[in-house]
Amino acid sequence: MEVNYIFEGSGDKTIVFIHGLADSLEYWMGLYSMLKNEYKILLYDVRGHCNSSLGENEFTMDLLAEDLHNLFLKLNIEKASLVGLSLGGNIALTFTLKYSEFVDKIILMSSYSENDDNLTSKLIEFKNTINISYEVFFDNMVKYVIPQEVYDENREVLEVVKNMKAETANIKAIENGIDVVINFNITDQLSKIENKTLILYGIDDDIVSLNLAQVLNNNIKNSELIIFDNTKHNLLIENNISKILKLIKEFI
Repeated sequence: MEVNYIFEGSGDKTIVFIHGLADSLEYWMGLYSMLKNEYKILLYDVRGHCNSSLGENEFTMDLLAEDLHNLFLKLNIEKASLVGLSLGGNIALTFTLKYSEFVDKIILMSSYSENDDNLTSKLIEFKNTINISYEVFFDNMVKYVIPQEVYDENREVLEVVKNMKAETANIKAIENGIDVVINFNITDQLSKIENKTLILYGIDDDIVSLNLAQVLNNNIKNSELIIFDNTKHNLLIENNISKILKLIKEFI
């Protein structure tokens, strides 16, 4: 399969950003532009998303971790810190468990290591809507990921984004991604992770409960949980950008 990626920047340390379900490397461009003068930055489209092909292999979390491992080998990255949002956090955790020697520090955003009833019901809801159309899926998803006032302020922009993504979205990859995360459970392996880990969570997240963020914090030895007010699943809203940028620099 073909992977679309950007690997640029300068500095002694490398940061890899891994986006969430139904998104792309574009999600990170704001942070990328503010960090690339101090760090080497790797952004990539997860298998089946945006400009990366889906391939013919069975779509599993281990396969997504293997894709990232192959990128490390291709680009001669010996060690990097991982920043993952939601599905990207799942990939970061799985990659760390499989290839710990490649990982420095971990930042998990709106991530989890197992499902609860609320998360399972949301994933089933997303599966049902993507089976109707991407547009219905987007409209359903957006109410869970950003606060209402942010949605109201950006309604026209979001409509444009929805229509653009609807033209290129790989429905099968989104379905596969939902199937993978709905069965995701690695809580019993978290104690093996010794890397320093920063867990970022939005207090109003309707998809991932605070309890699931606390499960990460309680089971990863060297972890810290930071909670953002007035924030849902998408942490990178305007009010949080400067704080997240500062946290990344201080932590890495």
